[in-house]
Amino acid sequence: MTREAGVAAVASPHWAATEVGREVLATGGNAMDACVAMNAMLAVVYPHMCGLGGDFMLLYWNASLAELTCLNGTGPAPALATSSAFRELGLSCVPARGPLAVTVPGAVAAWDEALSRHGSRSLTALLVPAIDAAEHGVRVTVRLAQWIVDTRTELAGDSVLSRCFFDEHQVPLAAGAALLQPELARALRQIAAAGASDLYRGDLAGEIDRASAAAGGFLRMGDLERYRPHWVEPLCTRYGGLDVFTTPPNSQGITSLIMLIGLTLLNAEHYRPGSPEFIEAFITVKHAAFADRDAHVADPAFTEIPVAELLSVVHARAGVENPPRMLQSHPVGGDTVYFCAVDGQGNACSAIQSICYGFGSCFVAGDSGILLHNRAHCFRLDDPHPNGLKPGKRPMHSLMTSMAFDSGGPRFVFGAMGGDGQPQANVQVLQQLLSGADAAHAVAAPRILHGRFLLEDDEETLHVEADIGEETLASLSRSGHHVEVTAPNDERMGHAHAIAIGRHGSLCAGSDPRSDGAAVVLGDAR
Repeated sequence: MTREAGVAAVASPHWAATEVGREVLATGGNAMDACVAMNAMLAVVYPHMCGLGGDFMLLYWNASLAELTCLNGTGPAPALATSSAFRELGLSCVPARGPLAVTVPGAVAAWDEALSRHGSRSLTALLVPAIDAAEHGVRVTVRLAQWIVDTRTELAGDSVLSRCFFDEHQVPLAAGAALLQPELARALRQIAAAGASDLYRGDLAGEIDRASAAAGGFLRMGDLERYRPHWVEPLCTRYGGLDVFTTPPNSQGITSLIMLIGLTLLNAEHYRPGSPEFIEAFITVKHAAFADRDAHVADPAFTEIPVAELLSVVHARAGVENPPRMLQSHPVGGDTVYFCAVDGQGNACSAIQSICYGFGSCFVAGDSGILLHNRAHCFRLDDPHPNGLKPGKRPMHSLMTSMAFDSGGPRFVFGAMGGDGQPQANVQVLQQLLSGADAAHAVAAPRILHGRFLLEDDEETLHVEADIGEETLASLSRSGHHVEVTAPNDERMGHAHAIAIGRHGSLCAGSDPRSDGAAVVLGDAR
């Protein structure tokens, strides 16, 4: 594909992170550099959704090699974390908060690994904007302020978090207030100076070990020392004339591919997005795909996953003809950041990072300044289940990211946050793009969410944004769905972002209005 020189784009859920990515690209960095820099800044400005103590996944298109690679930067359960250990504590499940909910954080090691293969700048240089923002402060957005209020009880239980997110009168920070994070700035500076390995084999690792042990957690330095991210083969299916790629298990990405295969079988790939016909087909294939996910998706190092069977037409046909009506799903964290970049050489990065629930475990490991995620909560304690807890095992993971290709290379770079909603948002955004929508409209268009956003939500509730249209809402109600109409741009629909690559490499980019994000195209965007 002939490319127009100088055209590049970035998108993320916070304008400050997007600006950092834009600056990296404008000064000669590549898509990988831009995404690491954006992720570090997001750890500062969106600390409720991502950070140094979380996990990371990406798809990366190397244009010069015409090669698509996939990095799994998700961490496993600690060696001490056994089902019997939890039961001895009188627990029937892994808690949602606190040190017992922690698995090895993979993000920082994954940044380092991704840069070593695809980057052109050092991790040290890319962390500088985030260090400055954490040290000198950023403004709390309306959305972040609401998350602080909603999580105030848990935040108050940690000394570092209570200092950061409450004022001197212990009132949650309001929108517009300055958020100073000196402990996070110190951790970022330590990684910039000593390297990513410090979090796994250095002083930061030692402090995490000490703090976890003192608090009764299971994470130890040995778990951190053993950790390595993995390069894996992405999964693919054909939909709408494109090859759609996503992250393989332990990622739930396969869920979206199963949905796409089912939509093809139902002749829905050409339906108008948001139409009653598309939504009915969507719900049918969602039931089948989520049943497959919950029955099979886990860590492939511990469980044989029948990927070829799950992605076969025969299997999909059985699922859409006899879709299960009740799901028995398990917790899939929903508070995440998705971000993407395409550089002037045609390289493309589709990346996602998370600390699982809002503010993760709400446990900062001592003086490390690192807020750890609560991904162990996604395990089951019933050992026979594919996602049953075992030491060294990675949980079934909400993180997934996507790209769609034609014969000339990537056409769409896209993804979304949102737990159970991630596969659903990915499918809906892709349907919009295939219908001819530009990237901005594709991520902003009214969406639906079938099933839960919060754990207490009913699995059969159909959340529908009001601006989808009266005709569609009336049709869905007549069909007997339990419809909950939400306001337009409801954050429960996830934050989706996308970059669309036209012929000759022209770009358009979109950032979800449900977030605080921005999308920027550099150069001639014809």
